[in-house]
Amino acid sequence: MPDNDTEKMALHIDGVVCSTWDDLSVDSDIGVPADAFSFSWFDAEQDVLPDYVKGGSNCTVSCNGETVLTGILDRIGQRVGRNGLSTNLSGRDLAGQLIDCHAPIDAAANLSLSELIKRYVTGGDLANLPITIGKVQNDWLKGKTGVDIGESVWDVLTAAAQASGQYVWLSADGALMIGNPFDVPQPTIKPKFYLYNDDRYEQNNVLDADYQYDISNAFSTMEVVGQNDKGKNFKTKVTSDRMALKRHRIINDSRSDTQAEAEKFAAKAMADAWLDATDLTLPVSGWTHNGQPWRTGWEVSFDSNVLTRAVGDWVIYGRTMLLSRANGKTTELRLKRREDWMQPVKYADLIKK
Repeated sequence: MPDNDTEKMALHIDGVVCSTWDDLSVDSDIGVPADAFSFSWFDAEQDVLPDYVKGGSNCTVSCNGETVLTGILDRIGQRVGRNGLSTNLSGRDLAGQLIDCHAPIDAAANLSLSELIKRYVTGGDLANLPITIGKVQNDWLKGKTGVDIGESVWDVLTAAAQASGQYVWLSADGALMIGNPFDVPQPTIKPKFYLYNDDRYEQNNVLDADYQYDISNAFSTMEVVGQNDKGKNFKTKVTSDRMALKRHRIINDSRSDTQAEAEKFAAKAMADAWLDATDLTLPVSGWTHNGQPWRTGWEVSFDSNVLTRAVGDWVIYGRTMLLSRANGKTTELRLKRREDWMQPVKYADLIKK
């Protein structure tokens, strides 16, 4: 087990840094667009929060000096009781602003992902956000999409990325990333988890384990049909032999503009369905592995003589760092099968803010 006493979590807001907390949660999940944080302290005699710290302030969260989230303070909550004053500060990463805000209703139809980023992220009303643009391949920015009235900026960006089979996410330091969120630097020593109930039980390094396998949203065949704005029809089909049961799904694709884009969309839809079918959740002690904060995209392994279905290689799909008076410092790791991920990809410089 790690030495939890040396681990420090700090919230930085407008020059104010606080690293003493009674309760906290810092979440990151590849499948959820906006990472969230919540920090609380209890039983204070008076309010020590400066008046200039307000909702809408830029902030960062660091663990052992390493940035794990860049975002906006959404909410300040305070309550006075017989034990004193309790204060809660909560917010989300910068993707939260892209989710909350809608694309302008006069937006042009069928904009490429590159044009959408320049219009809505590095330009426009959100240009003052401290969002940078990560490294991407040129082909991934050619996917186009229309913009519907009332559609969020984030949904528009996601739809255009899906047209070329890619994902969109925000990095811990506030960079907008397009591509494969598992293509990240790996720790020097691969994390390995053990859960035994035999003479190897002293090797156990997880508190418990929860394994789920659910095929209710997985299919043997996915067919994508649609029509582009020039009236040309397209249709493509992808299959999987992972189940004997024949399950067929048809998706009406209004985003793809070409047959090639539809094929990429279909492949991603099939991969996503099987990615979602299997989950392994492991709560572990502390917030770090060999001094590094737990991060999504890391590859790990799990071995057990009890939960044998879950034995093998996994990738951290989500993680929540927690602090409570009852359980101390813990991290919940939400894992996906390594072989279920769709692609290895490479990055190239393209857009600069």
